[in-house]
Amino acid sequence: MNRYQKFKKMDNKSYSDVTRFLKQTTHLTAREWMIARLCADFKNISNQSEMTWIGENLPDLVPFMDEPYSRQEVSNAHATFKKKVQRSGTTFFYAYYAGLISKDEIIPIIHTIVSDIQKLMETEGGEVSNEHATEVQQVIADVLRRMNLSMYGDE
Repeated sequence: MNRYQKFKKMDNKSYSDVTRFLKQTTHLTAREWMIARLCADFKNISNQSEMTWIGENLPDLVPFMDEPYSRQEVSNAHATFKKKVQRSGTTFFYAYYAGLISKDEIIPIIHTIVSDIQKLMETEGGEVSNEHATEVQQVIADVLRRMNLSMYGDE
């Protein structure tokens, strides 16, 4: 089996190296990142992640993994990923919603987030177009606008 191409840039990296890299811009570990990516990319005809297959083939798919995972280990890592995404979103939006960061402060934060996303996508062998980056920023701005409306009315 050929190596899974999404992790090709990590060929000479250890699990610890990958986790250190991810911790520079995310709350994710290498385990959570790779499992989330594999679960998104390897689904059956019912659109469900092939967790047993992913776990069994992990060392062949991911260069920084030496041993397979059980289905339960894959499921647990995927659940942890989803919880961290929710907590990160809550942290981001709460800080703004509660007035802990201002509108002026959040704009450069959003630009940094998009830049970090581009870095992660490039690491996976993909790229984010300027058009897509702008779209992400517009979606975030729209969510913040709707939050303002629901909280403060038509200010």
